[in-house]
Amino acid sequence: MKNLIIATSLLALGTLGAVSPALVHEADCPYCKLKLVQNTNAKDNEVVVRFGNKKIEYRCIYCVFADQKKLTGDLIVYAPSEAAGKPVLVRRTGGNWTAPEGTVFLNAFRRHQECAGLSRTFSSKSAFDRYVAANNVANAKALTLKEMLAEVAKAN
Repeated sequence: MKNLIIATSLLALGTLGAVSPALVHEADCPYCKLKLVQNTNAKDNEVVVRFGNKKIEYRCIYCVFADQKKLTGDLIVYAPSEAAGKPVLVRRTGGNWTAPEGTVFLNAFRRHQECAGLSRTFSSKSAFDRYVAANNVANAKALTLKEMLAEVAKAN
């Protein structure tokens, strides 16, 4: 009986080991069609939009704003911030966008393949400044929500 329990346990562990890589989801951004950039222990990258009972993941905050016409009604965007596990909540209620006071946006990518690192949300200007310095971001400008939305609208 003891051998049966050990064998069953080993089989279960082997099965779990075989399944765990599948738990990491790889998907394409619904807007830009590039692969989503997965979160790491040090940095969140996945931008999650929740509306009703649904959840959609995007590659960056730019993609969310550019694709917003497809999303009807009120929604909440969980935008990665400078702190892993602490997203900035950007909301659209009644067609109006809001973000917490002090929120700033970076939108400095030239090619969309760079968007996950160069189109981001920060809880403060000082967090933005630290990120820009640490990542050597050229021509970075801290944008308000209104400015970010205007840049996205202008490009689309």
